[in-house]
Amino acid sequence: MSNARKIRGLLSCGLGLALAGLFAGCGPQLKSKPELEYRNPYLPEMYRQEAMQAQQLDRFDHNRPDMRVPPKGTVPVGYVPFPQPADLAAIDTMIDPLPITPRVLATGRHFFDTFCIVCHGPIANGHGYIVPHMTQPPPLFKPPVTQWSDGRIFLTITEGLGTMPPYRTEMTPSQRWAVVHYLRVLQFAANPSPQALAAEQQEGMSYAGDHPPKLEPKRKCRACTILP
Repeated sequence: MSNARKIRGLLSCGLGLALAGLFAGCGPQLKSKPELEYRNPYLPEMYRQEAMQAQQLDRFDHNRPDMRVPPKGTVPVGYVPFPQPADLAAIDTMIDPLPITPRVLATGRHFFDTFCIVCHGPIANGHGYIVPHMTQPPPLFKPPVTQWSDGRIFLTITEGLGTMPPYRTEMTPSQRWAVVHYLRVLQFAANPSPQALAAEQQEGMSYAGDHPPKLEPKRKCRACTILP
C-alpha cells in the first residue's frame, strides 16, 4: 500500500470520528421538545398549558369570561365561616358568638368608625359626615333597630339595606359581629336602664364622657361632598 493511500485512509477515519463526535455532542441540543415531553408524551396538556388573561372570554363559551368563580362552599385556608341562615326566622335566633371584652369592643368601634360613621355618625344618631348632602339615616338607638336581634343586625351589615351597601367583603364575619357588640353599647348609652342610672348616681360617677364626641353638621357646603 502506498503512503498516499495510507494518508487518505487516516484522514477519512479522522474525519469520520470528528463528525461522529460533533453529532454526539450536539444531539441533546437539537431536541425540539422539553425533556418532560420525551419522558411522558401521553398527557401534553399537563405541562403545556395555555396562558389566558383573567378578563378574556372563554374560548369554548364566548358568553362568559375565562376567569372562574370558586366552587360553592369554598372558603380560604384558616377562615372560619359563621352560620348565616337564609330565612329571617332563623336569623333572629342567632346570638353574637363573640365575648364582650374590651378588645372586641375596641375592634367593633374601629370598624364602626371606619365604615359606619360616615352615615350613622359617631353615636349612631344619623348625623354622619354625608348629612345633609345625602339622606339622613334613622338613628340606630331607637326602634325598630333596638328591637332587632343580633342576627338581623349582622345580616344587615353583611347584605346592606336600602342605600346602605353590603360590607361582606370589607369586614370579616368576626369583625361584623364585633360591630354588633359595639352598636349594642351605643344603644345602651343612649337608653340606659334605671338600674344603670341608679348605680351611676350611687357611685357618684358620670358615664357621659364615655360617648364618642358628638358630630353634627356645622354648615352646608355646596362645593364639597364631605363636611370639614
